Parts: sequence; structure tokens; C-alpha cells
Amino acid sequence: MIIKGTFTSIWDDDNDITTPAELNTKTGEVTAESVEAHDVEILNKEYFTNEKGEEFEVCPECHEYILHTCMEPGIGHNLDEVKRCKNPDCDYVRNVK
Repeated sequence: MIIKGTFTSIWDDDNDITTPAELNTKTGEVTAESVEAHDVEILNKEYFTNEKGEEFEVCPECHEYILHTCMEPGIGHNLDEVKRCKNPDCDYVRNVK
């Protein structure tokens, strides 16, 4: 299913850029309209917002897929809660604390 919304990137100089976008809920892929960004240097965060106002964090490594929360084996018999990129070709994972 494809849902419409916006793609927002937050930069270190408080310069936010928002463009129309779509999220494929089956694959997690975000397709956003391209724009030229001027006077931006360090990217802090990217996210997709659906029409209901719900935000989905976008992978800081591949910049094309959302992150999802899942449980993965930790040390011993523990499970760790992590955020993993939905892109099957991206290895990004971050522990949730």
C-alpha cells in the first residue's frame, strides 16, 4: 500500500526541508520529490510524516527506507530492542535505550 505524506530533513543550521513524498508500507521505501538544498552541511535527522501526522524515522545510512523496531538476540539469553532499516541491502541497526 502506498500512503502520501511529506519527507523532512533537519540540518545542523536549523534549516528544515520538507517535500511531498510517498511511503510503501509493504517495503518501507520512501520516495520523495528532489529539491536543491542550499547552505546546508550536516544532516541531523530525516523522517516521513503521513497525512494523520504520524512520523516514521528514515534510515540515516541509506536515506531511502524507514526504520522499524524489532527484538534481536543480545548477550546471553537476553533480547535487545533495536531500530533496523527496512532496506534489505542496508545493514543499519541502532540499539533503543
